[in-house]
Amino acid sequence: MENHNMEHHHNHHNHVGSAEIGLFTIDDLRGFNVGKKLPIFFPIKNHSLYPPFLPKEVADTIPFSSSQLSNILEFFSVSPNSPKGKAIQDTLIKCELEAAQGETKICATSLESLLDFLRNAFGPEVDFKFISTRHPTITTPIFQNYTVLESPREIESPKKVACHPMPYLYAVHFCHFDATETKAFRLQLVGDISGDKVDALVVCHMDTSGWSTDHAAFRMLGIKQGNAVCHVFSQGNLVWIQPPVVTVSAM
Repeated sequence: MENHNMEHHHNHHNHVGSAEIGLFTIDDLRGFNVGKKLPIFFPIKNHSLYPPFLPKEVADTIPFSSSQLSNILEFFSVSPNSPKGKAIQDTLIKCELEAAQGETKICATSLESLLDFLRNAFGPEVDFKFISTRHPTITTPIFQNYTVLESPREIESPKKVACHPMPYLYAVHFCHFDATETKAFRLQLVGDISGDKVDALVVCHMDTSGWSTDHAAFRMLGIKQGNAVCHVFSQGNLVWIQPPVVTVSAM
């Protein structure tokens, strides 16, 4: 559930149960008591799809626009009909989408531009750090039941900025923050089959009144526009926060 409003990535998930892709209501999340079983699939990040950042002085010389797609593909010797070519086009289109209501966003093409965006978001004198979902022992992802080891704990931070790596020829991170309230939670799980422990990061959009009324998340959760939507951040997706971090029980 990587996109800021999830609309552009997950229409194909309508036939899948919401819990299986880590999609919950806030009441669901608060009811995740110790011993609760959750059927979830945790994918492993394919690092080959997400290469490292280029230096800013290099990245700034390369066009990054769907209007320049043919030039970009030619420059990198990529066929437009190849999977890589289609992924490049898809990323450019997503990065050019208009910001959602109350949203501030960027597709950062260098580490320097990413850090500049974060400094503008948090303030020039504010420290920040990132948190993410961690499951270091999962080598072969499988769909299985996970048992809740402890009740969700909210991560307190005055501001939160989410960043998602996008498949591209060099590192591109889609980062954004909303004017509306966003909550973040830690959820400790263990796989019933594999025994793998997962330290899951769950983000809740508390006000979805600015989302489309036919958003897939509303249909999957059986809720109406405006209600909170929570989703698990998969590996490699980050939430930047202001330390010190205080965690409090979600109950």
